[in-house]
Amino acid sequence: MKKIFRQSALLYILILSFFNLSAQSNQYLHFDGIDDYTELPNAAQYVNNLNTISMTGWFYTDALTYGQGMMSIRGGGTGTGEMYLIQLNNGTIECRLITSTGLHEFVAPAGTIQAGQWQHVAWIFNQDTVELFIDGNSIGSGTASGTFQSTTRPFSVGKCIQSGFNFIFKGRADEVSLWSKALTQVEIQDMINNELDGNELGLEVYYKFNQGTPAGNNTNISQLIAENGLTERNSNLLNFSLTGEESNFNGALESGFQAINFPPISNKLITDNPFEIEASVNSGLTVNFEVVTGPASINGNIITLTEEAGEVTIKASQPGNNDFDAAEDVFVTFQVLDPSEVLVEAEVLHPLNGDVYAPTLIPIQIAVKAGIQYPELFSIDQINVEIEGDEVILTNHNNGFLTGWWTPSTYGEKELVLNATNNFGESQNLTHSFNLTATASDLSILGTDEVWVNSDFPTQTVETELPSHVGAFNQISATLFIDCPTGGCDPWDRVSSVEVQGKNGEWYEIIRYLTPYGVSCQSDIDLTDFASLLSGKTKFRVNLGTQGNGFLYTLQLNYQAGVPENPYSYVQKLWYQTYQFGDMANLQPAEEILAHYPENTESAKIKLVSSGHGWGENNTGNAAEFQENTHHIWVDNEETFEQHNWNDCNPNPDNCSPQNGTWYYDRAGWCPGTIAQFFDFDLGSITQNNVELKYIFDESYVDYCHPNNPNCVTGSTCNNCDDGFNPHLIVSSYLVSFGDTPLNQNLNVPNEESGFDISLYPNPSTGVFYIDLEKSQEASSIVVYNYLGKSIKLIQVDQDRQNIQVDLNTAAAGVYFVSIFKGNRILETKKIILE
Repeated sequence: MKKIFRQSALLYILILSFFNLSAQSNQYLHFDGIDDYTELPNAAQYVNNLNTISMTGWFYTDALTYGQGMMSIRGGGTGTGEMYLIQLNNGTIECRLITSTGLHEFVAPAGTIQAGQWQHVAWIFNQDTVELFIDGNSIGSGTASGTFQSTTRPFSVGKCIQSGFNFIFKGRADEVSLWSKALTQVEIQDMINNELDGNELGLEVYYKFNQGTPAGNNTNISQLIAENGLTERNSNLLNFSLTGEESNFNGALESGFQAINFPPISNKLITDNPFEIEASVNSGLTVNFEVVTGPASINGNIITLTEEAGEVTIKASQPGNNDFDAAEDVFVTFQVLDPSEVLVEAEVLHPLNGDVYAPTLIPIQIAVKAGIQYPELFSIDQINVEIEGDEVILTNHNNGFLTGWWTPSTYGEKELVLNATNNFGESQNLTHSFNLTATASDLSILGTDEVWVNSDFPTQTVETELPSHVGAFNQISATLFIDCPTGGCDPWDRVSSVEVQGKNGEWYEIIRYLTPYGVSCQSDIDLTDFASLLSGKTKFRVNLGTQGNGFLYTLQLNYQAGVPENPYSYVQKLWYQTYQFGDMANLQPAEEILAHYPENTESAKIKLVSSGHGWGENNTGNAAEFQENTHHIWVDNEETFEQHNWNDCNPNPDNCSPQNGTWYYDRAGWCPGTIAQFFDFDLGSITQNNVELKYIFDESYVDYCHPNNPNCVTGSTCNNCDDGFNPHLIVSSYLVSFGDTPLNQNLNVPNEESGFDISLYPNPSTGVFYIDLEKSQEASSIVVYNYLGKSIKLIQVDQDRQNIQVDLNTAAAGVYFVSIFKGNRILETKKIILE
């Protein structure tokens, strides 16, 4: 596709087009600027070990905004090789190459990219130079050396892949190519004026974007076709809607060109009746269909299944006529499924095979994870667990996780039978054996083992088999080892975390770690309060926000045998996000929380970690990182706990010294190379059903440099009132409840139960609705939960009223749950929809 890139070239281009009589598509691909991009995995292999590389393409930028990734070999994979272009502000382009000798770059000046017009971009690495060409003209160059070293990084169009950043392009792209040679200016100019054939020497990847129907339904297209005919070099289309004017193929079809629009065919059951399929072509000619493979036949556009399972591929074709060329064949594949073969996939997370430690014969948690393929056709009908003839009642957490309790009568070998049934009544049994023992000894287990998190893989998840236990360990401690990977540690202090997945499927941050300046260290932490999460088959997730080489994370868990004060605990999230600090538009951003104690709770505590970040001359007092503050927690409308959120960093609390950089400066709740320790606030013995909590940030602090300060004057109040890197607190906190019997764990994921009739109306509601209680004398309170399971409203029930108004006018539209309580026991839960 030839682009008119300068007015002076208009006539020349039109003349060329006149002589180019072969029918072709004049299409391009539009990127929505949100999440669209294309990716060819492992494309770096085609330019590995080279010192001559070119990447080129036509780009049309919708608007000049910061951080638009045009094309790149970056993100994912391994190695030192990277090559990419990112638009900065005002049409500036950052052009970078990373080789075996380091970073080489050229930054094009403002105005290089013009919004609203096609421009040809070529970024060239030629041994000792890097050079940028726009519309065939050199914009500038820089020095370079070394060789490109990677085989696994992808080649992406429309995005520069980098953890923690969304360098997403908004606009159009066409005729993108990657070369294992350095193109000359003459070759670039010839490319601008003439489409490539696809077989040029050194041309590794070439996409013409000539697919589908402009602005039509192209949802059957999943890849860009490589023009050299090698299917392994087709590029994946990711996140495109592929319908309508944006996030889709667009442009115009030239005379004689045909493109078939063949929508996807949904998966079928072997018993499904014959059905019609449809496809269209821009010429209006008839589309022909053919069964290429699979258990089906076709007559016209009617498909008949043979009642056998398998994969069916249908070809749509249009041979053309005197006015139209033949269309490129389009293939659509769907599955024909036998319900007896698509069974529920289930596994037992707790107890595991082997020893299960329980000093006394008290209830043991049963935890199951289940899923099923092809959810558009299949669902889980039932999950049943039986041990020694006892059926275990399971709570479905509506995310594939189910939990319940079983009380043993004896020690020794036990057999658990798990039966899982799909919605067609097809089931299978899983037999699971374990040995229940009263004797436990100290154990040491690796939760993670040298998990490498870095800029390409900022989050890594591993699954580990931890001891199965209840009341058998009175302390669980951990040591986190941070080591340097090959290539060295990240040189900066970064925020990282270790999360654990509970048996309800929810993730909990159990460690907030701030990395050291480029050295290896280790830190200790007591995790006993998270004992309910650290048993059986468990997933750990390690996160690190870095642009560098990162660290290796090894988490060693130490279980100390002994009888705890309470064998059962339950963890509920409280404040759990990043909050602006000192923003005069909202000085107290932490939400008020109505927490409900689980049934059987005897004592409880609040665990809270809040590390302060954001600092500099554009933040009053260098907050929040270098601001010494005291925050407060209010319990039931009384100021109760004080949090002096300040750490002395020299000497380092975790003995991680010396380091590089400014590790020795004191900080708000953390130090480089340390675990940010939880503050524990003891709520004591529990005599009530619920608790109202407020987290009040230091009321003496205001950030006068914040953009929300209407009186902030750049250059006077602070250097830059619009800097945007403002003080903030990253907060994770929990209500941890303890008891001698299993705690009611249905509170965070309300489920609709039966046995107590209530009605909600109107439902859906615009914000105000009513609850009719048939037996109000049995109800003590009403709690409304959002879809995350967080309580947002508590209503005490007046024994004389059966009709109660609930006002949720300030709540966002969505799905909510209304639970009716008698004490700590849920009588009934109903779903309410707010519009």
